[in-house]
Amino acid sequence: MIRVLFIDARNTARSPMAEALFNHLTGESMRAYSCGTMSNGKVDPIAVKVLKEIGVDLRHHVPRPVTQQILADADVVVLMGKDVYPRAFSPRAVWDFRDPTGQSISSYRELRDGIRLNVLKLIAEIRRTASESREVDQHIAASF
Repeated sequence: MIRVLFIDARNTARSPMAEALFNHLTGESMRAYSCGTMSNGKVDPIAVKVLKEIGVDLRHHVPRPVTQQILADADVVVLMGKDVYPRAFSPRAVWDFRDPTGQSISSYRELRDGIRLNVLKLIAEIRRTASESREVDQHIAASF
């Protein structure tokens, strides 16, 4: 199973949205998790609302901090914004999404839609890489 970790500052909006969207869009071969460098409180209610609009449930998300174990378990690390220091995490990607706290609901919808597009691209990239890896393994096995 491929494990993807989304990291942002508080783990209340951006990274939980990415986690929920990723898990909603993938099957059993991939799983996403999220955490924050300064994990704080509870999930943002507006993030819950805008995901519910597209049939994704975020109500039960509990913000959690980054730990060495969470990082060690991740196959792919994605930072949700440039407000997270990348050198500490060796991310595969740094997405430039701003923390939506205090913004309008339309800002949250734009964020949701932007994250969804990036998640879809990431899923396609992971699947392509996994497929190429299987082809190489099959070629090597056939050589023996």
